[in-house]
Amino acid sequence: MKRFLSLLLVLAMALSMTVSASADSVQDALAAAAAMTNEELYEKAKAEMAAGAQLNFYSTTSFAEKAANNFMAAYPELKLVYAEIDDVETYTILTNTIGSGVKDSADMALTQNGPDLKTYLLDEGLAYTYFPESLKDVVEEKNQDPAIVTYINSLLIYHNGNGSVGLTNVWQLTEEEWKDKVFFKNPTNETVNINFLIMLTSPEWNAKLEAAYQSRYGKAWEKGEFETCALEFIDGFLKNVNYTYTSASKMAAGIASGAPGNMGLFVFSKLRKVDEADRSNLTIVQFENAVEGFSGFMYPIYATVAKDTDCPYTCALFINYLLSEEGFAGEKSWNSSQGYYSPNKTIQKPEGLDDQPYEYWTDCLVFEDLTYINDHFVEVYEFIATRVG
Repeated sequence: MKRFLSLLLVLAMALSMTVSASADSVQDALAAAAAMTNEELYEKAKAEMAAGAQLNFYSTTSFAEKAANNFMAAYPELKLVYAEIDDVETYTILTNTIGSGVKDSADMALTQNGPDLKTYLLDEGLAYTYFPESLKDVVEEKNQDPAIVTYINSLLIYHNGNGSVGLTNVWQLTEEEWKDKVFFKNPTNETVNINFLIMLTSPEWNAKLEAAYQSRYGKAWEKGEFETCALEFIDGFLKNVNYTYTSASKMAAGIASGAPGNMGLFVFSKLRKVDEADRSNLTIVQFENAVEGFSGFMYPIYATVAKDTDCPYTCALFINYLLSEEGFAGEKSWNSSQGYYSPNKTIQKPEGLDDQPYEYWTDCLVFEDLTYINDHFVEVYEFIATRVG
């Protein structure tokens, strides 16, 4: 028995050393890749494929599959295998499979919800960040570590069948006339929604909500039942929310074909899921008039590389591609749709698309801040969860 236990210990140590060596080599490869040209990376990537590798690519955004197909057309000797994963299951799947030896586990992933990415993958050493030196001048530093490959926005959008709803201040959405007419996915089941609400409690957004309150009610906000103005807004907003729809696509289609005057706060890009006959029923509030407070929120999609990948150079080349105009604005990929924005400042939305560039949204949308959410999640989550019907 003792000899058996000793053997198990030796095998465990050997496996640990193998994983560690693999992890070190992946980090070294990514560090080297950051300084390489795409041509140099392609040669390295072809060698990885020749050795039997394929890039198993997991993503929470379906447009990434189109980008992957375009990538393989641009680099025909490389193989990517795409798998879409649901946001709720993302980190459970990745933490249970990376480093486990499971066949076809992720080599790299595109994920949302930065706080969980940091907690479950980066801090645990299960995944690494990568960013090419060649793009550091055209992508802001805050978008480099971890690398953000696209931003996605959720906007206030309403059914215009009875004309304008006259929304000019977000505090209107806390008032009785909007009871059950504001549609929003349950934030306890949707991480970007809970992150948006948590961001409202930040000093910056609390101050903006105070200013909007004073404008709406003609008096300064005062502490009473609620410790901050943001918490009072969240309380009033959630009391009015209708949670009928469990997906953004269903919400977009349901509001477009439903009762005039209903409002949704949902992913802008999902308008592509609405029947053409119903599209004219929808009005984006921000395009009609500026809203005091905010007109929606913006969240990032991050790219990370698994610690046990056998194709780190292919992963690096693919991330380079996603950050380039060729990859982001390629046929039927992100830039062809409303609601996706590259952090690469040289890439603009195409003409003729009913959208605005990334810069347009920076002052009117609530942006996700990984650090703030990570530091305040527990205290604010409990407040929100008790108010979700």
